[in-house]
Amino acid sequence: MKDWYNKLEPRERKFLMAAGIVLVIAFVYFILWQPVVKKVNRLEKSTVEQQKLVTWMKTTAIEVKQLRRASGPVVNIPKGRSLLGVIDKTTKMRKLDTAVKRVKPEGDSKARVWLEGADFNTIIRWVEELQRQQGVKVVNAVVDRTKEPGKVDARIVFDSSES
Repeated sequence: MKDWYNKLEPRERKFLMAAGIVLVIAFVYFILWQPVVKKVNRLEKSTVEQQKLVTWMKTTAIEVKQLRRASGPVVNIPKGRSLLGVIDKTTKMRKLDTAVKRVKPEGDSKARVWLEGADFNTIIRWVEELQRQQGVKVVNAVVDRTKEPGKVDARIVFDSSES
């Protein structure tokens, strides 16, 4: 290889060296530098989105606290009405019925509700209404954000038994 290089004309050697340098620079740029820059940009964008989410959650938490203070006294579910009936009626009133994907009773006093693509603020108001006006307690809740801002998927377990 060295003999072949030495047999080249000086002009060809300079061209070959320049091409080698260009290849090394291109390698460093495309294999090392560009992926790092892209990753940094993605992380910066993600950080901005996370900061917006935190701001939104803080605002919503304040709204939830205000709703709690403004709510009336707790009234238990009237005798003869089922928890499922109350859930059905209140989801329709809050226009959450299209987001409800499944309701599963668990015994006489518990129900598990799956919601998809529901407005987070509406879910909070609905749960608050069930707690304050119907005496229904949330036993467990899992809320996952979706790609659409303000929309969430939720799985909530309610309990209407008197404690």
